[in-house]
Amino acid sequence: MIIKNQEMLKELDGRRLYYSFMAGARKLIASQVELNRINVFPVNDGDTGTNLAATTRAVIESLLPHRSYKVTAERIAEAVLLNARGNSGIIFAQFFYGLSIETADIKSITLSDFAESVKRAVRYIYEAVSNPVEGTILTVIREWADYIYAGRQTFSDFNQMLSNSHEVLCRSLEETSSKLKVLAKNRVVDAGAKGFVLFIEGIIEFINNRNLKELLRSRSVSLQLPAFDEIIAEDVRFRYCTEAVLKNVSVEKEELRKMLGEFGDSAVIAGSRTMMRIHVHTDTPADLIFRLKDIEQ
Repeated sequence: MIIKNQEMLKELDGRRLYYSFMAGARKLIASQVELNRINVFPVNDGDTGTNLAATTRAVIESLLPHRSYKVTAERIAEAVLLNARGNSGIIFAQFFYGLSIETADIKSITLSDFAESVKRAVRYIYEAVSNPVEGTILTVIREWADYIYAGRQTFSDFNQMLSNSHEVLCRSLEETSSKLKVLAKNRVVDAGAKGFVLFIEGIIEFINNRNLKELLRSRSVSLQLPAFDEIIAEDVRFRYCTEAVLKNVSVEKEELRKMLGEFGDSAVIAGSRTMMRIHVHTDTPADLIFRLKDIEQ
C-alpha cells in the first residue's frame, strides 16, 4: 500500500471516524458475494457477506457525521449493535461496542490512545462468544490490535499505522485456513476474518487518497448473487440461526449464556444489559424467543 505525499494524519475526529467507517463498509459490502461463497464456518450457510453488509450498512444509511470522536464512536456502536446479523456480524458489532466504551469523552483521538482503545476492545469480543475459536475473525482482530498497540509509539501517523498493519492482517487471515479443518478442506480462509480485513483495507484506501467526493458518490452498490461452488460441510447440530435484540435485561450475561446453551450452540452475546444482541443456533427458535421475553424488564 503506497501512501501519497500529503499532510500527516495525527488525530481522528468524529467526522474522520465516520467517513473511515463508511469507506470500510463500502469495501466490505462490495465484496459480500465473495464472502458468502467462502462461508463454511461455524456453519456453511453462505451468508457471512450478507450479514456483515447488513451490519455495516446501517451506519451509512442512518447516521450523520459528528465532530466528536466519542459521540461518533457511540453512535456507530449503537447502529451496528441494533443491526448486527450472524455470528461474525455480532462479533464485529461487539468490537465497536468495546471501542466506544474504552474511549474517553474526547473530540479527537491520538494514535496512541486509539491503539490502546483497540487493544482493550479485544476483550469484549472474546467475552461475547460462548466458545471462542481461533482461526476466525477473533484471531485476526486480536493480532491486528496487538500489532498496532506494540508499535503505537513508533508510527508517525494513522496512515503509516494502518498501511503497515495490512501485512499483519493478510498473514493472520491466510493462517486461518491452517487452524480450522473445515477451512483447510475447502481451501478457503475464514469468511468473517476476511470481511474484517476488507473493512480495514477500505479505510486504508480512503485515508491514503482522502477522496471524500468519490466516497459519497459510491453509496449504492449493486448486487447480483451468482451460483455457489460446492462446499464440503461439517456436521451441523442445530438448524436455525436465531437472533434477538433485548432491552433492560434482568439477568447477568453468564446466566443468559447458560440459558442459550440449553437451546443450542454458537452463542454470541453483544452489548450490555441495557441493550443486548444475541445470536444462537437452535432447533427450537420459537421456544427460545418466548423464554427470552421473560428476562426483559
